[in-house]
Amino acid sequence: MSSLKRILRELSQEIERLSQRNEMLERRLTSITGALQGAVRGPRNGSGRMVRSSRSRGAGRRGAPPKFGDAQAVQLRREYEKGATSAQLARKYKAALPTILSTLRRAGASLRRGRPPKRK
Repeated sequence: MSSLKRILRELSQEIERLSQRNEMLERRLTSITGALQGAVRGPRNGSGRMVRSSRSRGAGRRGAPPKFGDAQAVQLRREYEKGATSAQLARKYKAALPTILSTLRRAGASLRRGRPPKRK
């Protein structure tokens, strides 16, 4: 009877190890398939061009997500409209000038052109 208990205990331990290994493999597979999503080529039409699915058409913004959220964009716009230059904002928020300019445009600010007048 004790040998049967021992065998059942070993069997349950082995099942637990297999279960943990399966979970690890599933996580790895998920990360690999996620990374391959952009690398896998989609279906092609007769001319050899990629066929766009209806899901991808107009699915949203292209490129990287914005560095500044909507609330921060509004704050940048307020500071810009109070007289701060885009270069000053770029230094203050440690961002590139084009990032600041695109954030201001996204927030609806009308950008000033040219150099600001020199202050005396």
